[in-house]
Amino acid sequence: MYYGVVMDIPGNLDVWVLAGQSNMEGVGRLDNALEPDDRVFNFTSAGNWEVAAEPLHRFWESFTPVHQNLMRQWLTDEQKDLSDEELARIADETRVTGTGVGISFGKAMADALGKPIGLIAAAHGGTSLEQWSPALKDQGGLSLYGAMLERIKRAGGNVKGVLWYQGESDATPEIAATYAQRFDEWIASVRADLNQPELPVIVVQIGRIAVCKNEEPGSWPDARSWEVVRDALRTLPERTPYTAVTTAIDLGLEDCIHVATDGLIRLGKRMAKLALHLSGHSEIPTGPKVERIEIAESDRSMGVLRVVCSGLQGGWKTAQHMAGFELRSADNTIHPTNLVMDARADSENPSAIRVLLAVLPENGDMLAYGPGLDPYCNVVDEADMALCAFTSIGLSPLG
Repeated sequence: MYYGVVMDIPGNLDVWVLAGQSNMEGVGRLDNALEPDDRVFNFTSAGNWEVAAEPLHRFWESFTPVHQNLMRQWLTDEQKDLSDEELARIADETRVTGTGVGISFGKAMADALGKPIGLIAAAHGGTSLEQWSPALKDQGGLSLYGAMLERIKRAGGNVKGVLWYQGESDATPEIAATYAQRFDEWIASVRADLNQPELPVIVVQIGRIAVCKNEEPGSWPDARSWEVVRDALRTLPERTPYTAVTTAIDLGLEDCIHVATDGLIRLGKRMAKLALHLSGHSEIPTGPKVERIEIAESDRSMGVLRVVCSGLQGGWKTAQHMAGFELRSADNTIHPTNLVMDARADSENPSAIRVLLAVLPENGDMLAYGPGLDPYCNVVDEADMALCAFTSIGLSPLG
């Protein structure tokens, strides 16, 4: 194991906080992880600066007890009497997963800025936004929010931003609709507590969850709630300044819900581009963003839509068979009589996508991208920045 190797910590670290649930914690396989880079440091669960090496999150070593408390609820009867130290040793000897976005992000930032990067590992799998509530900060290290603030203080500050990947636990019919408001308030609280009103916050739009066909339908996650949380994350920059969003919608999975190691490495690089953009490098594009969806002219009975985007670097990486689009009716359900036949790069506008429909669209029709729980999506630009999933954007006349 490489972790535990402490080097002279530079005094000019740009520090980024890793917060959220399991996909930020990292569940990618360790045998495919990136090698440590002596320009990238991790403020560990134990509260020490080390050269960053996977896994970044090692909960049984945590100096803030919230992490052990959350872990203990999953112990078997045989494990419950073991000490944190013994459980840490067992985890160290047996773990095969634990790779996240942190080292990939740090290496990309160090390459771009020519200076060392620090990471504060503060995420925890399976946690909801309620468990991250700023209202619990008076509990200190017994709450996730309080523990994050304690880590920032103990690490020495100099926080340049927060990386956030969370939302799966809030994608339920009971609370999905309030996610946008609650997350906006969370960001405001972090900025107030750190006295940094323009603190950059980079978020990942939640991606896919694969559901086995033989599972009982009542045990499936709610697809509509999943879409609501996705849209709340996608539209964050429209509501809250100094934020940016990328997506995991196109990335492969390690299991039913966790992004695989190669996808996490790509995702870390995507987040670095957004971090650089918000940190003063406005020349770096933030990735494809839908500006409007036009009903294009057609000389056939088939309908044609043009998805006009901004924010691309270069053109589209996939020029043909752009997968993931779905036509919906005005009631936000899949269209009963019209289908998306194909989608490809528009020959007249390099930042647009031409979507071919089976028949001409009707008033009130809408287009979705990446709907449902387990869509196949492959729309990325030449810089590997992916188009975020969106639910039901209305159509406008050409021009």
